[in-house]
Amino acid sequence: MAPAAPPAAEMANLSVSTAPKGTAKRDALCASEVEVQAMWEREKAFESNPCYDEDGNKKEKFIVTFPYPYSNGHLHLGHAFSLTKAVFRAQFERNRGKNSLFPFAFHCTGMPIQAAANKLKSEIELYGVPPKFPEEDPEVRAQMEAELAAAAKAKADKQAAGGKAKGGKTKLIQKTGTGIVRQWNILKRMVPEEEIPKFADPIYWLMHFPPIGVDHMKRFGSGVDWRRAFITTSVNGYYDAFIRWQFNVLKQKGKVLFGKRNNVYSLVDGQVCADHDRSEGEGVGPQEYVLIKLKVLAPDHGQERHGKM
Repeated sequence: MAPAAPPAAEMANLSVSTAPKGTAKRDALCASEVEVQAMWEREKAFESNPCYDEDGNKKEKFIVTFPYPYSNGHLHLGHAFSLTKAVFRAQFERNRGKNSLFPFAFHCTGMPIQAAANKLKSEIELYGVPPKFPEEDPEVRAQMEAELAAAAKAKADKQAAGGKAKGGKTKLIQKTGTGIVRQWNILKRMVPEEEIPKFADPIYWLMHFPPIGVDHMKRFGSGVDWRRAFITTSVNGYYDAFIRWQFNVLKQKGKVLFGKRNNVYSLVDGQVCADHDRSEGEGVGPQEYVLIKLKVLAPDHGQERHGKM
């Protein structure tokens, strides 16, 4: 790790500007924050290397990790809230003199990115670039929303009759207030509109959102050693090789078996669609039935016990 003296010297020279009214205190804190973060970057303050004490012994080590955030969009306040626990502990252990390491990664595996790319591609093919959606007509929109509301109510009533207390709204409807959700419009909130067509390629998501996540994490003061950061999927050959090795070892030890089980299947993607991989229908599982097979005999079967029939 970087020596403590130079950063301490720079900290002594930092100045906090003041102003009498308005947002002066906030602005001063933000300005100081930028200065300190620039100093961390120059001094490589969070890069963890082998460290030894004065006697030549290795310093005590500490590592903290964070569940990979999924990279189909920007990091949000929920990530920040959870992240504070890891950031605080890593810094706390570093200040105690330990060789503290905080690596990071971005999760890109699974169907959500692929499904979103497929949906965007379909919208472009059907409605053009930029798309002209039918619900832009107020009358058509009102009809579509009424139909979706009726379908949601019917679903909720059916679940209530069966003793299930689940609501009839998906997460997207709860967030947007309407069941008319277009992938183009979702991306429009996060990226320039002229760039949206590029997201029809799922690989482009992997190239776009993780670097933004790194920048936001640095602004957050996360204290990550960014030399030890990566993304998942086969795009990262090292990570892909590790996962393959891991599953091959588990299979050799009899911990992973090949078999069959009931699953929800996507006709569009031609593969199993797990619960969190769906744009809608989360929580829906395979329906179980009990079938009783009866053999029906002919009237002249000759068995006396059926003579009264």
